Amino acid sequence: MAISVHPREWVERRRARRDADYWIAHGFEARYPWRVAELTSERERKTCARSLHGVIGELRGAKMPGAAPLRRAALRPRLAQLEAIEARLRDGEPVSAIGMLAVNTLLTSPDSCLFAPVESVEPCLRSVLVKLQVH
Repeated sequence: MAISVHPREWVERRRARRDADYWIAHGFEARYPWRVAELTSERERKTCARSLHGVIGELRGAKMPGAAPLRRAALRPRLAQLEAIEARLRDGEPVSAIGMLAVNTLLTSPDSCLFAPVESVEPCLRSVLVKLQVH
């Protein structure tokens, strides 16, 4: 039996997550332990890893192109970096909340190097991989 959530509660949770994400991205992880736990959870890691696996499959031609237009020509030479990010999410080692925010941005933002024309894809992907590391 599913628990129904009132739309207002859903909107409030979403707003709280967005606010927490902003502050976590600016170095205030300690103030939002509940959101850090959500971002670094096994479930979130696996979800993001599956999404990256789909991107990698599409770039290799193993999957049909998705609805979002990937920058295939710019991303194909960087498959190893995408695979490294995916492996980092799957390997079970701790990841940082800031890194998970970077992965979410990579996968969902129209301005990310997966979708938008940027000068170079390599620094973008390297930055995501570095941010995933726990210091």
